[in-house]
Amino acid sequence: MEERDVVVVGSGIAGCMTAGTIALKSKGKVDVLLLDRNPQTEVGKKTTLGWVCGDAVGEHHIKFLHDHIGASYGKPELENRVTAVYVYSPDRKVRVPFEGPGYVLDRPKFARRLLEDALKAGVEFRGSVQALELVEDSGRIVGLKGQTVGENVNKPFEIRSRLIIDTSGMSTKLRRNLPIPSHIEKEIDKDDIEPTARLNAKLRDGVEVEPFHCDIYLDQEKAPGGYLWLFPKSEDKVNIGLGIQQKRSSKPLSALLKDWLATDDRFKEIQPLSDDSNLTGSWQVSVRHQNDCLVANGYMICGDTAWFPNPISAGGIGPGLIGGVMAGETAVRAVEANDFSEKSLWQYNLDFVNHYGNKTAGLEAFRMYLQTLNNQEINYGMRHFLSSKEATEISLGEMPHLSPFEKIVKLFRGFGSYKAFRGLVYTMRQMEMLNELYENYPKDPAQFDAWKHRVDSILSETRTRFS
Repeated sequence: MEERDVVVVGSGIAGCMTAGTIALKSKGKVDVLLLDRNPQTEVGKKTTLGWVCGDAVGEHHIKFLHDHIGASYGKPELENRVTAVYVYSPDRKVRVPFEGPGYVLDRPKFARRLLEDALKAGVEFRGSVQALELVEDSGRIVGLKGQTVGENVNKPFEIRSRLIIDTSGMSTKLRRNLPIPSHIEKEIDKDDIEPTARLNAKLRDGVEVEPFHCDIYLDQEKAPGGYLWLFPKSEDKVNIGLGIQQKRSSKPLSALLKDWLATDDRFKEIQPLSDDSNLTGSWQVSVRHQNDCLVANGYMICGDTAWFPNPISAGGIGPGLIGGVMAGETAVRAVEANDFSEKSLWQYNLDFVNHYGNKTAGLEAFRMYLQTLNNQEINYGMRHFLSSKEATEISLGEMPHLSPFEKIVKLFRGFGSYKAFRGLVYTMRQMEMLNELYENYPKDPAQFDAWKHRVDSILSETRTRFS
């Protein structure tokens, strides 16, 4: 039977970064195998339609990689640099910066670059295989079973490994069917999943967009419970799409995208592109805080598997990259200590929460509130409340602090409606409590259940309030 030190399942953003970090940090001393259902030429491909993605990532995430593993990126994988992300009100009269500089990726080329770096560091890649179930022994994960796909369909295999790292996607069977006791949440609530769709396209001759910023449009009619986006790859080439809250729309996603294209003059006679067979397509993304526990005995989760995308923007590339580095560093320490217990791997939880995950539960609460507002309320709120300072604070998961006098003034202005104002004040309190809890994330698994109960209670109360 085949034996390995570490097996990483899934070679998307998080998987390649995890495997590559293990090989790099251990200087090739750790035997790491990277598995994927796609062949090597299509590494990281999400669906048959391609690398269906918004393609955007913050510059600070790319800088994190350079600082921690020495990786540097440029063209062609970083297709365009932008200086800001702007959020527009539904009436388009207000525009505020929501995040700082970043990049719009050539997603297939970025995927191949990540795999190339991992292979150079010493990772072994095996494509056209599907992991089906984990193997456990005495309360610990010790391997996995799977089968080949493609030409050699259904040829079974089994691998024994000291550590399995699951980066195979939001609805992975491995996490959902985890056969050992753990603190890892196995299922995601359907209300925490948003369908999204996008296309890469060339604008008609004579039409250009400003290539220096990404645009997000809030519009509860065109994108109920979500938003529209336009991310420029150049002056005349764009990634455009939308995400919605499924229960708020009677129209299919494709129809909503078609409606938007038909009502925006910039998109008339638009020409869909299919670079590297990266076609127009749709996919689902999590919009909740990350799984509060990322480790079990002999098992770790990362990226979409661990629900890393930002609850407001649904951006998952950045947290997948930094989470992959942290997962890889944790794995190397575990191999060196020959200890793959939950307690030994626990530092990964602390690292991720301290660097990124400490604000995401608060952002989830804010997302619940935002989805209750109509266009009139959003227009009013962005005009009278959401300054650049407050937008920046919210994007970081922090609470915009209003003095009592300012609260009274905004109350009498009406904030569009009294109900919306009360909801905002309530949400700020919930965010503050959640952020405080994550600042005190348990340093030991024995303290986790009591802490988790408090987190779940606050989020459950928030969900009930805004349901």
